[in-house]
Amino acid sequence: MKKLIFIVITITGISKGLSAQEIPGKLSGGLESNNQYYVDDKATQAQAPRDKIATNSYFTLNYTLKNFYAGIQLEAYLPVLMGYPEGLKGSKLTHRFAGYRTDKIDITAGNFYEQYGNGLIFRSYEERQLGIDNIMDGVNVRFTPLKSIRLKVSYGSQRVLMENGEGIFRGADLELDPLDLLKVKHSWGLTIGGSVVNRYQKYTGPDETFPPGVNAYSARLGLTHPHYDLNVEYVSKSADPTDLNKNIFRKGSVLYINQTITTNKDLSMDIAFRRVESMDFRTDRTQKDNIALVNYLPALTKLYTYALPNLYPYGAQSMGEIGGKADIYYHLKRGSALGGHYGTKLSLTASLYRNLDTVRLKSKEGFESAFWRFGPTELYRDLNFSMERRWSPLMKTIFSYINLNCNQGYIQGPGYGMVNANIAIADVLLNLNRKNALRVELQHLWTTDDEKNWAAALLEYSYVPGWSFFVSDMSNYQSKKIHYFSVGGACNYKAARVSLSYGRQRAGLLCVGGICRMVPAYSGASLSFSYNF
Repeated sequence: MKKLIFIVITITGISKGLSAQEIPGKLSGGLESNNQYYVDDKATQAQAPRDKIATNSYFTLNYTLKNFYAGIQLEAYLPVLMGYPEGLKGSKLTHRFAGYRTDKIDITAGNFYEQYGNGLIFRSYEERQLGIDNIMDGVNVRFTPLKSIRLKVSYGSQRVLMENGEGIFRGADLELDPLDLLKVKHSWGLTIGGSVVNRYQKYTGPDETFPPGVNAYSARLGLTHPHYDLNVEYVSKSADPTDLNKNIFRKGSVLYINQTITTNKDLSMDIAFRRVESMDFRTDRTQKDNIALVNYLPALTKLYTYALPNLYPYGAQSMGEIGGKADIYYHLKRGSALGGHYGTKLSLTASLYRNLDTVRLKSKEGFESAFWRFGPTELYRDLNFSMERRWSPLMKTIFSYINLNCNQGYIQGPGYGMVNANIAIADVLLNLNRKNALRVELQHLWTTDDEKNWAAALLEYSYVPGWSFFVSDMSNYQSKKIHYFSVGGACNYKAARVSLSYGRQRAGLLCVGGICRMVPAYSGASLSFSYNF
């Protein structure tokens, strides 16, 4: 923390000594600090750690001068917040990079984020809520000789907690727009692309057939039209034995198909299908959870923002799953009998995932599978209906009903079972006047499984400009009868934000964008601060 404070003070002193006109180029960055004070809680059996104060802090500084750019990021975990990987500790300059960019070429040396296609074969990114930062360290080149030709080449090692891992990553991606390249005018848009990736990690074990290198290939196709979009990608990966897959030599694959259909201004549909087999892909084969991941496999399900549906989230199963999701959106026109004066938005979402239909083998491959056949075990299924309507300039409501099946035993491990639940949600926003607003959430979950029924409520008051306060509670009133309450507020002033809260966190899966991590139960106060410049 002393290092972090010293850098902030130093930069502040420089900026005071020179005016904006005297500093060549552009300087930007930000400071984010998330702090937690833990207390013992007999009701939830949450125990405070020996050091009751934990801090995750990040300081970024970026500089650009014409075509040149550079940046750094300092991170401090003193100690790390509960639920984050324990290997995040101490303070360190985790990012440092410099680059040169024009309309045709972009070269980065040092740390970089990149993505090939849909990320199914390669994506490096940061998600602080989940403790994910699989940034690369090496060289990244983006070359666009023509608008219709886009080439990416990447080389380097990958961050593993606070250090770089020992695995070496090499990759290239090419995307073409053939219609534009051939100067063909058409109402349709067409893109084709492909990627090749290699990961090498030294192996010193006794198995002479063990592959130290893993190769992956992908091909993709994109079609666009004012009323129809199609996105297809297929990935194939060579054998990649690890502890997670019990060291089998089974090849991996992903097939992803997404279609968006817009029949008119009022009706649209989004349909996605994905089949995944043996696609846990890491630069360090010894890691687990969300550490050292090369590719990106989010759960293609409804992303819920409410508390009770997130009690039973779905995390993509990289070892094997088959299924998909369908979203249908319909807008009842303004002034119609059902649409009302302001119109009404309806949405229906359904998703289904099962395991693969496999047969075990005695060979090193471990199993074989039928490509198109759904397996016998249901992993997740949900059906969501939502109606959003504005009744007057002062009142807006969102009503939702959800039915879901979640195979906790398959997703979270032994000791859990299948959960069938029904959830009803009412979300009411009252704009009292131009500066004051009140939002009320009421939720109820019915189930005879797991911890039985739940109820949740949220009251949030906001005052323009910049103030908000909330109080919430969530309780499984039929079983353990524990209240997971929280109370707090936040203040925004220009580029700064401060938030303070006190409450209880339930143990379970925390998911952001369909990627999840397990968090323990804890109680205490949270203080967060962020500032961007």
